Amino acid sequence: MKKLDKKFSHLRFEFSQICREGDFAIYSRKYFDSENVHFEVVRVLSHNGYAIGGEIYPPSEYYPSANSWGTDGFTCVSKAAAYKRLEKMIENDKKKELEKKKK
Repeated sequence: MKKLDKKFSHLRFEFSQICREGDFAIYSRKYFDSENVHFEVVRVLSHNGYAIGGEIYPPSEYYPSANSWGTDGFTCVSKAAAYKRLEKMIENDKKKELEKKKK
């Protein structure tokens, strides 16, 4: 499976991974022409591969889309806030897993 890049650019932003714990990560995000940095805490998503119009896409990880922001991704204004959000996302994920096991 292709892993999510540690550094990439999208639209007018540069993203750099600063932390990864399992399926969760923190990326710094800044405009190309600015030193102003925000932090994005994301659930790293994945797919098992697919084909569209004859083009084959192998299994890979991907960044959450704008539609899943607020569930699988959050923007924080400080690194400290990002680490708190990361802890909360991991804790919530563990609780959901325990709930599934009880059923």
